[in-house]
Amino acid sequence: MIKSSIHKSAIIDETASLGQAIFIGAGVIIGANVKIDDGCRLGTGVIIERESHLQKNVVVDPGAIIGAGVEVGNDTKIGMGAKITDQIKIAPESVIKIGEIVLKDMVYKMVFKRGAWIYREDTLNNKK
Repeated sequence: MIKSSIHKSAIIDETASLGQAIFIGAGVIIGANVKIDDGCRLGTGVIIERESHLQKNVVVDPGAIIGAGVEVGNDTKIGMGAKITDQIKIAPESVIKIGEIVLKDMVYKMVFKRGAWIYREDTLNNKK
């Protein structure tokens, strides 16, 4: 079993649920009832608001902000300084580029770059 690494300056609400083999960097803030599954990596200064869920192997680069009630699918990559507003669903294996702001659900496995989505496959609704 791979051990988790949690920086001593991270602030984690006591109601948060953390998986195994995760990395939480310096200055990370994790809100109430957040669930972080196995293998996730959170860079320096990441903020995750209440009741959000990061599924397995999500990578969140430094300075990203994830709003309340956000669902992030497996193997997703969220770039440095990206922002995801409240109640958003992100499909598995999506990529959100550096500094992007996500205001709508990403139901497709896609890349979000310069305010536009590059669609690949509808993984939430099983459509192609």
